Amino acid sequence: MGTKLSELYTKRQGKYVKKAEDEDFMTGMNLTLQKREFELYKDYNIDYPFLFVFGLPRSGTTLLTQVIAHSFDIGFINNLMARFWLAPVHGVRLSKLILGTKKDTAYQSDYAATNELTDIHEFGYFWRYWLKKESFTGVTKAKEIEKEIDWPGLKKTLANLQHEFGKAMIFKNIFGSYHLQRLKEFLNKVIYIYIRRDPLDVAVSILAARRKYYRDLNTWWSYMPIEYDKIKDLDYWEQIAGQVYYLQRYYDTETDPSRLENVVQVEYSDLAHRPLKVLHEISEKSQVLFNYSLNIINKPPANFPFRAHNNKNEEKEKFRKLMEEFKHNRSKRA
Repeated sequence: MGTKLSELYTKRQGKYVKKAEDEDFMTGMNLTLQKREFELYKDYNIDYPFLFVFGLPRSGTTLLTQVIAHSFDIGFINNLMARFWLAPVHGVRLSKLILGTKKDTAYQSDYAATNELTDIHEFGYFWRYWLKKESFTGVTKAKEIEKEIDWPGLKKTLANLQHEFGKAMIFKNIFGSYHLQRLKEFLNKVIYIYIRRDPLDVAVSILAARRKYYRDLNTWWSYMPIEYDKIKDLDYWEQIAGQVYYLQRYYDTETDPSRLENVVQVEYSDLAHRPLKVLHEISEKSQVLFNYSLNIINKPPANFPFRAHNNKNEEKEKFRKLMEEFKHNRSKRA
């Protein structure tokens, strides 16, 4: 697969401009606005819950976040606001001026990227900046790095951002999943929503993503487990199996009820077949924990396509065997 024009260039005023130029422009704008942004901030309390969605790559995290964002009366970062990752209040105010209160979505995405300006954005630059995830070591050394994160600064930023909406907020927050206890400690009003999908379907889907984007299938795709250094030099079959195995083990451990009581576990099959049921479960958790009502203002579709890679049995079997090897911790991976 050759490099696509759209990977290097973006179309602006009818001409193709290098994406790097656009990124430099946006970074410069954000740095310029950042100082003024901090001057606007006040010492607001966290008055409403923050909902953070996470799960394995290709597990339905984007769709789940879309359903929550567009069904509940809740604040979220759209594709316009996301351009202001160092000045998010500016982004929210500009979006309100241009887009008003529109929350349009087609419930579609292309490997987590959504198209409509009014649809959700992962806000990755924001979370990378605040949670120090600019490099792989930000993940592999996540616990050590916690002491270097400006938690009071992040809390103040999120409190001011939430104040702009005047309501609860939803984020797809994969980077935050490496700091679940710390985020809860600082923000207090937090609900974690962990979506689970058959790990073999996840592995096959990750392999499909590598085939789509890379010539060399050993090139890493998507987020990594804390054990990344153990698997980075393995072949791509083992990399993917280890990626899925270690991430799921980490999420399952961290979200155990004995460690966290503020977690809603969602099965991908329920999201596909019964999205309204999922919303009611999240709303109930919010009511029980914080006495906060998450009101449904737009009913989601009755169901979504349920995607299972039933025609990839050979690939699934290979991944199943490799995950079993990781489970039994063979010496070469110790």
